[in-house]
Amino acid sequence: MPTASDIFRTITNTCKGSYMEISGVKLRNSFQIYYVNTNNLFVKRNSLCIVETEHGIDIGRVFKCPAHLKKKEIEIKGKLLRMSTIIDLKALPEIEAIEKKAFKVCREKAKEKNLDMKLVSVKCLFDRTKIIFYFVAENRIDFRELVRDLATVFRTRIEMRQIGVRDEARIIGGFGPCGKELCCVHLKEEFDPVSIKMAKEQNLNLNSLKISGMCGRLLCCLGYEYDVYRELNESLPRPGTPVRVGQKIYHVEFVEPLKESVKMRCDDHVLEVANSDIMVNGNNYSISQEVLQRLSTSLEEEESY
Repeated sequence: MPTASDIFRTITNTCKGSYMEISGVKLRNSFQIYYVNTNNLFVKRNSLCIVETEHGIDIGRVFKCPAHLKKKEIEIKGKLLRMSTIIDLKALPEIEAIEKKAFKVCREKAKEKNLDMKLVSVKCLFDRTKIIFYFVAENRIDFRELVRDLATVFRTRIEMRQIGVRDEARIIGGFGPCGKELCCVHLKEEFDPVSIKMAKEQNLNLNSLKISGMCGRLLCCLGYEYDVYRELNESLPRPGTPVRVGQKIYHVEFVEPLKESVKMRCDDHVLEVANSDIMVNGNNYSISQEVLQRLSTSLEEEESY
């Protein structure tokens, strides 16, 4: 059985190099991941720590330690100051109370001033030097008076940060049509562009309600398997392509990329064949003699039955 020193040596060897230099930290009450310098501290995933970024000092959780990344490949936006203590954790309820009060006050004052904005979340930095208000709005908002009123109430710096509807969904959270928690809550750092072309490539129902998330935009997961579907579809004949089957011409009606098969129709007769059974000669498609014989035998059996 390995000793404690052996286990520690194994962990150290696994986590040396860039693991010890750079860590991805997800700050409290925030969707953003900051890559920070670990400042020669030994950390591992899910460790709670105090972080200094360009926005101030905050508490966060080590989200990932990118051992495969080099320092020059990512932008470092801060450093770890120390591991969090019990005293730090005991201070969190008071900070959360400030955020709750700030949310209520901001919403009331915005309503008084008839500002067309939707307040989504409020974040008070751990060192209480700044309170950040996240909101959604269709147009530009003149919130200078609102900021002055909030600064008077809370006696600290106030920052109003406008976000998009996809960021709003990530902050609020929820569950997608698949039954799992929204991907953007845990997996996404920056939003990749998603297009209707990705849905078409996967033969999905183009009904907007079927392929849209709770944010009202196209589902982020459409991009996850897009490259796989595109590669599979490149080897399959497109719908409408004529395929010679003996003396008859069938036309591809539907493509099954994951099954790597196609459904073809000639009048009222439908055939489903594997892509490996289709012969390609330039732009001409046909069924191999072996498959044709098998299909003929199958048809004869059906007719006799």
